[in-house]
Amino acid sequence: MQRRRLGTALGTFVAGSAMLALPMSSAQAYNPTGGIMYQLGDEPCLKGRGNCAVYPKSAQLPSGRLVASFEKSTVVPETGSADRQALPVYKSDDHGTTWQPLSEVRAPAYLSRHPRYAKYTSNWTNPYLYVLPQDVGNLKKGTLLLASVVSGDDHYYNEHKAADPNWTPSNDGDRSDMAIALYSSTDDGVTWNVVNVIATGGWQGGSAGAIGRNVATANTYKQVDPLWEPYLMVHNGKLVCYYSDENDYLGFDPVTGVPKLDPDNDTAADSHGQILVHKTWNGRSTQWSKPVVDVAGLTQDMGDGKTEIGGGRPGMTNVVPTTDGKWLLPYEYWGGGTNTRYAMADDPLQFYRGSVGNPVTSLPVDAGSRPLAVNGSPVIIRLPDGRLVYNAAGSGNVWVNESGRSDGVWKEYQTTSRAGYSRNLQYVAGTGRIAIINNQDTSTIAYAEVDLGRSEGAYYQLVNRRTGQVIGTGNKTNDANIGNGDVPDVRLEDAGSAANKDTQYWHMVTEPQGGTTLLNKSGGRAAAIWTGNATVGQRIGQWVDNSATGSWNLIETDDGYVKFQAAKNTAVYLTGAAHGAALTLQNAVEDGSQEWQLVRQP
Repeated sequence: MQRRRLGTALGTFVAGSAMLALPMSSAQAYNPTGGIMYQLGDEPCLKGRGNCAVYPKSAQLPSGRLVASFEKSTVVPETGSADRQALPVYKSDDHGTTWQPLSEVRAPAYLSRHPRYAKYTSNWTNPYLYVLPQDVGNLKKGTLLLASVVSGDDHYYNEHKAADPNWTPSNDGDRSDMAIALYSSTDDGVTWNVVNVIATGGWQGGSAGAIGRNVATANTYKQVDPLWEPYLMVHNGKLVCYYSDENDYLGFDPVTGVPKLDPDNDTAADSHGQILVHKTWNGRSTQWSKPVVDVAGLTQDMGDGKTEIGGGRPGMTNVVPTTDGKWLLPYEYWGGGTNTRYAMADDPLQFYRGSVGNPVTSLPVDAGSRPLAVNGSPVIIRLPDGRLVYNAAGSGNVWVNESGRSDGVWKEYQTTSRAGYSRNLQYVAGTGRIAIINNQDTSTIAYAEVDLGRSEGAYYQLVNRRTGQVIGTGNKTNDANIGNGDVPDVRLEDAGSAANKDTQYWHMVTEPQGGTTLLNKSGGRAAAIWTGNATVGQRIGQWVDNSATGSWNLIETDDGYVKFQAAKNTAVYLTGAAHGAALTLQNAVEDGSQEWQLVRQP
C-alpha cells in the first residue's frame, strides 16, 4: 500500500452536486495550500537572483488585518542602484487566505528632511513587523512598528556596473552606513513615519557567502560591520530590539552585559564575527540604551594579544516566554557542531547570564518525532494558550511544545509549506490557525496556512448510527506517519474514552475549491484517505491537510444524520463497520455504518 508523502496532494477532487447547508465551522475561509504573494519578474537585481526577494515577516493588527513585508532587492529604475530602495508591504483582510500589495516603506532619507537621516538612502532588508500591545512612551497601543536594516548605496554594485555595464551580480555587495531604523504606522500600514535609528554599524563588506570578498574600493579599510535581523518586543514597559551585530567587540562586562567596542573598529583588520545583542527604549528619550550582549559566540585571537568575541557568528534572534517563567532564545550558529542552538534565561534582558550554546536537537521530543530542525533561521512563536511552535530551515515541519514549559516535550507536525530559509510563522486571531510565509525557488514569496488544533469555530463529535461510537484517533494528535508508526489511525471509539478528549472532536471546514475537510481538535490533522486513492477498503488516517479541494461531500439523510461521501469517488463513503473498527471507504450500504450524528461540543 502506497501511503502519501509530504508535499504530495491527495489528488484532484471533484466536488459533488449534493452539497447541503449543514453546520460548518464558524472560522474564516481556509486555504491550506496557499499561493504566491510575490514573484520576481525580469527586472535586474542588486544581488543574486536567487535571493533577490527573501526574509518575509508578518504581524496582525487589532483590526484583524495581516501585514507582511520582505526584502525586494531589485534595481531602482530612477537611480539605477540601491538608492531609493523601499520595503514592500502586503495586506490580507481575510485572515491570510489571499494577499495584496498595500504600501512601500521608503528609506529614512526620503521620509524625513532631518539631516541625521540623509545618509540612509535605502530601506533594504530584514523587516520585522510588530504591533504594540501597550503604550510605550509616546507610542500608543496598537501602533504598527517596522524595524529594518537601512543603508547607503551599494558601492560594490555601482563600481562593477561603471566598469562593465553588462556585469550581473551573483551575490550581496558592499553597502555603506548600515543601521537598523524604526518606523511606525497608525493607519494599518498605509502610511509610514521614521521614528528613529536604533543602532548603527558601518560597511557591509559582503554577506551570505561573500563576507569579506565582495568589498568595494570605496571601503578603504575593507570593513565588515553591518547589523542584521531586528526582533521587537515590549518588556517592563520598554520597547526591546534584539539584533545581530558585526561591529568588532573585545569582550563584554560580565555584570552589565555591555560589550566593549574595539577602538579600531573602523580601521583594523575585521574578525568577520557577529554577536547577538539588544537595546531598550522608553519611547520618549532621544537615544536607545547601550547594547547588551545576549550571545557572545566564541572568542577569537586577532594577534598581538588582542581577542574579539563573535566567533561562530550567532544570528537571528527570536525570544518567547515559557509557561514556567523562563525565556527561550533560539539562534543559528556556524562555529562547528549543531548549527541551530538556544539560550535559556530567567530574564530576557540578561541572556548573557543564562544558559547558552544548547543544541536544539537536545530538547526532548515525543515518541515518533525527530529532533527539532536545524540549518539555521529558527523561528519560534507563542500561541495564546501558551503552546510554543518552532521551525527552522532544515524542515518544512514544525515542532509544538504543548505545555509551553522550558522543559516541555516537543512534537513534530507536518505543514503544507516546504522548508525555506527564514520561513515565518504567524498566529492568526479569528481563525486560530498559523499563517506561513516562505521564500522559495527564484525569489518567490509564497504563503500557506496550517491548523495545529484548538482553532476557532465549532467542533463536533461524529457519532456512528450503527455502533453509537465516535470518530477518534487512538489518542494520537499528530500525523499518523509520525505519531503512529506510519499506520492510519482514525477509528471508532467509545465517547469520552480517550485520555486526550480533544482527539474525539472535529472541525468541518470547507476549502476554497469545494469539499469538506475534517480537522481534529487536538492537532489540526485532517481525517483523510491514507493512500489518496478513493477506492473500496482504503483506510483513514490523520494527516496534514495538503489537499487543494477537500476530501468529503456532506449528504444529509431524511432524519438528520450525515453521510461523508468521498469527493474523489462519489461511489464510496466513510464507514464505521463495527464496534472499535478502523474507518474505511466502502460502497453505499443502509445498515447505519455510514450515517453520523453531529454533536456539537459545548
